[in-house]
Amino acid sequence: MINDIIKSIGPQVVSQITSQFGLSEDQASKAVETTKESLTSSATKEAASGNLDGLLAMINQGSGASGSGMFQKFAGNLAGDYISKLGVPEGVAKQITAFVLPMVLDKIAGATGGNAGKADLMKLIGGGAGDLLKGKAGDLLGGLGGMFK
Repeated sequence: MINDIIKSIGPQVVSQITSQFGLSEDQASKAVETTKESLTSSATKEAASGNLDGLLAMINQGSGASGSGMFQKFAGNLAGDYISKLGVPEGVAKQITAFVLPMVLDKIAGATGGNAGKADLMKLIGGGAGDLLKGKAGDLLGGLGGMFK
């Protein structure tokens, strides 16, 4: 789902980044790809650490989540990725993040009706995170089963 959402807003993001932040079209295209990679990575890490409720709360609030700790963590990661992958200064990276992240979250909230559940989260992140979480659940259940031997 995240790939589809990023693809759908890509042209708008490229246009806005080139006109508003003075990046080249190549840098703007890299920004779109970096956004997809960064958000998927951040969401996967949060899901793997068991913070599904916090992740779902942010996704369901859309841009309204901008004051939350989870949003700030995602924004920090995204800005850091823009700095390292695009070579833009921190101030520009933060401005791009402030433009892109709320837009992506609003698209996700719109796609899920603001009522995403854990199954939607797995669709959003993709198969890799789903497999990771299944593995964690299996480890947990296996450990519990071992207690009753």
